[in-house]
Amino acid sequence: MNDDVSHDAISLELCSSTTPHKGGGTSSHLCESQKSENGEDSSRNVDEGVSRLPLETFLLQRQRVSDKTLQARKRVEDHWEASVFETFNKALRQHGLLPPYPCPAAEHVNGQERHLLDREKQRVYSEFIRRSRMQLPEFVRPLRGETNFDSRPNKALEISSWNPSWNSYDHKSKWSNIVHHGVKPKSKSPFPKQSSPPKNHGSTLRALNSIIKSLRTGQDTKRYVILDIDLLSILEDFTCSPFGASVNDNTAEKGEITISYDAAVAIANRVLDVASKHPDQQHMITGDVNGAFRHIPIAAEVVGRFAGTIPELGILVIDLYCPFGWENSPSSYWVAGAAINHLYACAAPMWPDQPTCAKVFDAKAWCDDHIAIEADERRRATRKKFSSWFKEGKALGLNWNLKTLTVSMPPEKIRKALTRVQELIGCERTTRTKLNKLVGSLRHVVTCIRPAASFFQRIAEQARLSPRFGSTSISQDVTEDLRWFELILQRGRLNSIPLVQFASRSAPNYHVQMDASDRGLCALFPAHKQFFQLEFDHAQRELIREFNQSGNNEFGINVRELMSVVYAALIWGSSWTSGDEDPESHVKFWIDNMSAVAWSNKRFSRNPFAQMLLRIASLCEVQHGFFATASHVAGVKNEMADAGSRVWQSSSHALTFSRLSSSCQQVQIPDDWRNLSRLWERYCEQEL
Repeated sequence: MNDDVSHDAISLELCSSTTPHKGGGTSSHLCESQKSENGEDSSRNVDEGVSRLPLETFLLQRQRVSDKTLQARKRVEDHWEASVFETFNKALRQHGLLPPYPCPAAEHVNGQERHLLDREKQRVYSEFIRRSRMQLPEFVRPLRGETNFDSRPNKALEISSWNPSWNSYDHKSKWSNIVHHGVKPKSKSPFPKQSSPPKNHGSTLRALNSIIKSLRTGQDTKRYVILDIDLLSILEDFTCSPFGASVNDNTAEKGEITISYDAAVAIANRVLDVASKHPDQQHMITGDVNGAFRHIPIAAEVVGRFAGTIPELGILVIDLYCPFGWENSPSSYWVAGAAINHLYACAAPMWPDQPTCAKVFDAKAWCDDHIAIEADERRRATRKKFSSWFKEGKALGLNWNLKTLTVSMPPEKIRKALTRVQELIGCERTTRTKLNKLVGSLRHVVTCIRPAASFFQRIAEQARLSPRFGSTSISQDVTEDLRWFELILQRGRLNSIPLVQFASRSAPNYHVQMDASDRGLCALFPAHKQFFQLEFDHAQRELIREFNQSGNNEFGINVRELMSVVYAALIWGSSWTSGDEDPESHVKFWIDNMSAVAWSNKRFSRNPFAQMLLRIASLCEVQHGFFATASHVAGVKNEMADAGSRVWQSSSHALTFSRLSSSCQQVQIPDDWRNLSRLWERYCEQEL
């Protein structure tokens, strides 16, 4: 959506479709109607096959209605702006002040652009507060045009009570409160009075020109109020945070609003659903509410809690809208974002000749990004009046190909993620800023690479727990996870990932049975009639004996069961590689140990050796293009693998296995694979 028509960007009067219009702003969907209260679409075709209105004529009529509505709304907003401007200027004159005159936004010094604050507006507003002795809420209300007759802080926000679907929206009362009063955050405890503002981070001065540019934009759009810093001594109910921070520590729990974003998996499932019902007709369109948080106002009585200072500029900055970084900003915006989704999902095509099979639209959203995936069937969605529907395009930062039903991570994002990973490998300490940047780069990898989530969690946890200022030490576990990410970014399959794999819809292509004992391992690959066995060496058997007696080492039965998974992935992984005819390979490991099953599926264990095994197995998944899941199998149903892991213990087990494996071929485990710790180091050293 476009900030040029910001009043419509978040307005719920026309948000039953969030489709971006080519001319800017939004437009109600030209091929939709609202369902009636009983769920029926009154505008559907009654006489199938009898055209009552040509499509182009219908679209033209709907476009004219939409254009006139937008024009009327713009005139109303212009009138409101003029009225507020005149009323506020009248108040200035009553205190002997003239309205602030326009000031340049930038100047060029020695060939460099230097951004400028609106110092005239700062001077006039500050002097007005001194002369009127107003507190901040009394000043903000007339500045935003809040009156007893119309208390709305942002007159562009409306309530879609005219829309029948609005009655079924879960958060309509919360939206009404935001529209009429703004967001009123609850605090955990009374705010203490500050003797002096906290110091800003050193980066504030380094990025001062960019900060001034942002502040000037906020001044011009009435998002920020900038005053003289000495007003802190006379203003009450103020809390200054370090610049770029917010009052999160004293913000009460969010709780009331459950944010439900549709991630890439939901989009993939929707694409596959449309493709299965309407082959080769699936296409997508995306739109976003530009600067979403900037449309959600903070209630006048609490705006003083969202303040900061820049002593070097002599300014006090107050944010009048939900600030980026405040923990309640996403939930406050989601009251509106969910409404956009709700109204769109309750709408349906309304062209009289639309096929009766056409149902309501499907709506997906991620924060302020709204996504629609529909079938291109008999003009269910028009292409001419909106930003382009596409079969190949970008959504949620990923490249989607609806022709081939694949998704890819953009190459530039892969390079950026790899660079950030390599910058931290080998470092003993880092900063929260660098960790947060790394987390941002790796989130797309986690989306595209199934096993990556568990290795990502420790990095994200360290970023979350790192201090705001200073540095933090990098744990050994995080270092090992960084090495894993480096490997998959260098050799991983992040291009043309099949949506079937992405959405976890496929049944297993291959099954592997396995078991472990105190003497060795065995795994069976029935599809190829192959098996492998591994007898533990003397050192390993000593570790097993010690563990059985005291449990003092990492070589318990759970770990040994997991070793079978690793060797199976190493030996047979290349035969599970996805091909063009089979876009994904799903391998099911059958294990009679519940802990090993859980570790394998979660790719996580607190046992350091087991976690290393999971890194190797997951690397094989990425390298060979398959994905693995594990399930439990009862020992009595796992006779062959059970006997195969115990042939060294008794002749009866050896005879049983010999009989059951007579038609199978044994595969040898290379000697240089026996030491799995050394194998992991060789991977990290790029020897493999």
